[in-house]
Amino acid sequence: MNKIGINARVLTKPNPTGVSRYTHKLLEALVQQEDDFEYVLFGVESIPEPFTEFPTVTNAGVPTPAHSGHRAHIWEQTTLPKAIDRHDLDVFHTPAGQPPVIARTPLVTTIHDISPISHPEWFSRAYATVYRILTPLAVRTSDRLLTVSKFAQEEITNYYPRSAGKTLVTYNGVTPPNGSGKIIDDLSEDRFILSVGATNPRKNLKSLVRSYRHYRENVSNPVDLVLAGPDRDVFASNDLPDVSGVHALGFVSDPELTWLYRNAATLAYPSLYEGFGLPIVEAMHVGTPVITSDRGAMAEIAGDAALLADPNDPEEIAKCIERVVNSDTFSTELARQGRSRAAEFTWERTARDTIAAYREVIENV
Repeated sequence: MNKIGINARVLTKPNPTGVSRYTHKLLEALVQQEDDFEYVLFGVESIPEPFTEFPTVTNAGVPTPAHSGHRAHIWEQTTLPKAIDRHDLDVFHTPAGQPPVIARTPLVTTIHDISPISHPEWFSRAYATVYRILTPLAVRTSDRLLTVSKFAQEEITNYYPRSAGKTLVTYNGVTPPNGSGKIIDDLSEDRFILSVGATNPRKNLKSLVRSYRHYRENVSNPVDLVLAGPDRDVFASNDLPDVSGVHALGFVSDPELTWLYRNAATLAYPSLYEGFGLPIVEAMHVGTPVITSDRGAMAEIAGDAALLADPNDPEEIAKCIERVVNSDTFSTELARQGRSRAAEFTWERTARDTIAAYREVIENV
């Protein structure tokens, strides 16, 4: 039985988004594969649900003092390497965050993107500084680097050429929503445009709200714009224009997000930068047509199954919104293409590709 250590500290976040959801869904898919692997969780007080029902998941008994922030980073680079050395692990995988660079166990690290390196202006100075220091160390010490798109792979290898031979693409999966979700009051089915994501400047919410203002000015019966996502202090300021019809919900639960995806007229996701862009395939999966950016990982993940626009052109985005919202025929066809595209992204495939990386590292030790 091969033993894989998992840096699971992000599973302790009270409001899981982004890389926390990725870590949970990846681990869920890993433990359901019929392979000779045991997974040892580091960074949790106790094994979270639903992993308690899997005998191949154990707890190292080394909780993190914080789910994020400088205390978590210090724990990863001081306490965690010593704890790893006390376990007979074949590989240690950090699916989110930074690996324990002085650990003597072979390391696999998932780098979702390097936006704090390539675009530090989108983040607080402290956050960008930490990643500018730790990312090259992660690249140097990891035996395999996993990332979630060809776009992210190319950017990583451009910034860190020594990573070229060990950086592999393992696309994210999409999680089928459970049930119809939890209704959000004051919103009507098919009468709102949905945006999903934290208030990170790279999400381009200012441009989206300006686009929405153009859209409202050009139609007689506009639908509302709903912004779903937490406000995070690791990001730079992102004050939004005050436009009628915009609803900022903040963090929403999974059942609420399910309802939003299922009942939106369209997902508008004109991000400036993504490592993958999970909301694109989440919306596609339930048949919600998608408008997204015509570049980077967004265009890569969406393929031909979304309406693509220049994220820096609010008027073009507004025309896309109007086209999708006002044409049932076009919207239906875009939804059909989206469902087909989303079916290509499964957590089972992500797990298989990740296990293949584990095996490569074990065989080459």
